[in-house]
Amino acid sequence: MIDTLGWIATAVVVGSFGIQDVKKLRITNMSGSLLWIVYGFLKQDNPIIFVNMSIILMHTYWFIKNRK
Repeated sequence: MIDTLGWIATAVVVGSFGIQDVKKLRITNMSGSLLWIVYGFLKQDNPIIFVNMSIILMHTYWFIKNRK
């Protein structure tokens, strides 16, 4: 079951790059990263948690910088 979550997270992240609208791309990618964080906690894999938290922080910074 945990591996299924990892595959779903992968599909969401990869699929996000097919989205043309940058805001929607970032939201979808953040969702995938959140799924990866849950996966990382379940697997107790700190590098997965760290990289995906970093990605979410970068997207959040972009949203703050580009709010309209």
